[in-house]
Amino acid sequence: MFPIFLITFVDLVGFGLLIPLLPFIVQRTGASMEVITIVLGLYSLVQFLAAPIWGRISDKWGRKPVLVITSYGLALSYVIVAYAQSLEMLIVSRVVGGIMAANIGAAQAYMADITTPENRSKGMGVLGAAFGLGFILGPAIGGVLGGNDAATADFFVPSMVAAGITVAAALGAQFFLKESLSPEIRAKLALRPPEKLIDKIRAGLSRGTLVMLILCAFLTITAWAQFETLFAFWADARLSYGPRDIGLLLTFIGMISALVQGGAIGRLTKMFGERRLVLAAMMLTFAGFITFTFAHNLSITLVACALLSLGSGLFNPSISSLISQQAAETERGAVMGTFQSATALSRIVGPAFSGLVFASLGADAPFLIAAALIVPAFLLVLFLPQSAPAR
Repeated sequence: MFPIFLITFVDLVGFGLLIPLLPFIVQRTGASMEVITIVLGLYSLVQFLAAPIWGRISDKWGRKPVLVITSYGLALSYVIVAYAQSLEMLIVSRVVGGIMAANIGAAQAYMADITTPENRSKGMGVLGAAFGLGFILGPAIGGVLGGNDAATADFFVPSMVAAGITVAAALGAQFFLKESLSPEIRAKLALRPPEKLIDKIRAGLSRGTLVMLILCAFLTITAWAQFETLFAFWADARLSYGPRDIGLLLTFIGMISALVQGGAIGRLTKMFGERRLVLAAMMLTFAGFITFTFAHNLSITLVACALLSLGSGLFNPSISSLISQQAAETERGAVMGTFQSATALSRIVGPAFSGLVFASLGADAPFLIAAALIVPAFLLVLFLPQSAPAR
């Protein structure tokens, strides 16, 4: 597990570097709030389109080539950000980055390959911990390198550092990562008649339990996407925070999430099971969004951030494990790619209307909408039918 953990972690440090800066980078081009959130959501639009394709490629050619190629591509997208002087160049960077970031399904399929159904939540937790740790160091480094004044922040150096770190991840995958797709599974795939990607996706979506899980993820991550997109502007409006302080708050969120996913998720899964953990995660997330509407000082903001990070730490590995258990070994890449497409779609929908809501109804309104989205997601899992894991 360690090589995929380390490579994912380094990759996410590079990604996290730009999180506290990107909204202000787009704002510097003179774009309005509505345009800023659409540009940020464009990343997820192309990720939505590319994720099933990368998943299918990883089923055919292996997980390693996909992870190597996409890591180099992500580095290229950060270089484009560093030299972008216009909104058009930032749009290009978001498109390139979104295509390459669609490799998450391949990373999850890799983890599913090397774990059993019994310890898959622990494996997904390890992968989630890499995300969490990446979000601990990345935003903190990016915020410090950028500075705390949005008007004069340095965007070039953080972007180039992100590119360099991501190249290191690509080199690590190229030279140290072993392929997880076994020759036996490749042989099975070779004997199967050719099947169109859309047919595989349609077959997966015909399974009731899988559809309910993916829809739950879609609603929950749509809510979370509003937070990701608007948190920097909310912190600026409510607390007068710049990139450095925003990065430190994001580091606080990542730290708690990493502790949950890296240290507690395995034991909690054995005690309660993935389904109960998903339900608990959504209750914590709901409470976090509601708390944000009362957070007009640092203390309450930290409570809200803690609730959200606990919810995220429990939700992501548990829902990923439940979904991966609905996929046979020969279709994990496609199923996890479809799952990632659904989550990418949620990161299109959330930003698309959150900027308009923020500008029209106030800084707290998007968090109230996010809390409302958690309710139907909770009910979907509460009434989830029992089904045997796919083999």
